[in-house]
Amino acid sequence: MGKTACRNMGTNSGFIPAKKSMRPPGNCVIQRCMRPFLIVCLLGSFMALVVEAGDGTETLDHRSPHAKIPAGFTIRHPKDGAEMVWVPPGWFRMGINADTAQKQAEQLGYKDYHEIAAQESFPEHLVYVEGFYMDKYEVTIELWKKFVETTKWKPKKEPGQSDSVMNPTWIGPDLKPEQAKLPIAQVTWRAAQEYANWAGKQLPTEAMWEKAARGTDGRWYPWGNEKPSREYGVIAVTDQSLTGPEPVGSCPKGASPYGCMDMAGNVYEWTNEWVEPYPNNPEPVGEWGHRYVVLRGGSFYHGRHSYRCAKRFGFEINETYYHVGFRTAWSPPADFDHQKHAVKH
Repeated sequence: MGKTACRNMGTNSGFIPAKKSMRPPGNCVIQRCMRPFLIVCLLGSFMALVVEAGDGTETLDHRSPHAKIPAGFTIRHPKDGAEMVWVPPGWFRMGINADTAQKQAEQLGYKDYHEIAAQESFPEHLVYVEGFYMDKYEVTIELWKKFVETTKWKPKKEPGQSDSVMNPTWIGPDLKPEQAKLPIAQVTWRAAQEYANWAGKQLPTEAMWEKAARGTDGRWYPWGNEKPSREYGVIAVTDQSLTGPEPVGSCPKGASPYGCMDMAGNVYEWTNEWVEPYPNNPEPVGEWGHRYVVLRGGSFYHGRHSYRCAKRFGFEINETYYHVGFRTAWSPPADFDHQKHAVKH
């Protein structure tokens, strides 16, 4: 997560005391009277930058070259051609607290939040994220084919894997029409990174992913707080798995506040961070220490507890399965022409 650097102006900072002022005492009184007024003005200017958005906060940084881009603005990425939606800069509520975790567990038919491993997302905390674009859809076989053909990419044996190479769900050369919009799956973390690097993008951080999924109001799922159902995504509403993924965007009612599709279900999505406990987690149980990479979003294979926005899961970097895919994020350069690349619907 992001760290804040502070500058320490100590006694050895090189500050040179000013000579005694020769101004008349009256001016000194005026200066002392003006200080509270100036402080109030500065505080007012700061508060004007913070806009309440439900239970979260959205900070408007008017100095950003992308300050005027509205939430959910959609472009087509200039390299891989993926549709991407804009997630504005600002604060949001990440993670979850025990009382909310218990309510979620009971909504899903469990007696205790430990049954859904909710403690791995403790505690709820405010996180600031710079503005970025997130893929509207999971990376499809159609886009993966473009990457493979452009780079001549071939599956590689991962360190620690058995002698067999784990192939993605499409290795070519032919692409059937019904395959094109399915999410590419059975992709290792390194393979997903290679795609992101080729496209000039990145795998999202956990904070990027969670903000794109839940917005700033602390919702439980991308669509709100309503119990998961099939109208919201390619999700298993019982503990019985579905048979496979569906074309991306098949369940538009499950869209996130910014318009991202399938952030609950279809396939799990790689992030670029290790599974580590959040700071001040009161129940830091689990296997930590740069062994597992975080996956988000649940899949058609996993049960109903996995679709919560705060849910964290992880695999080793050389591990993957037929229900694991990814989407990418992108921070545009300062001179990027958003309108030139806008998607017209």
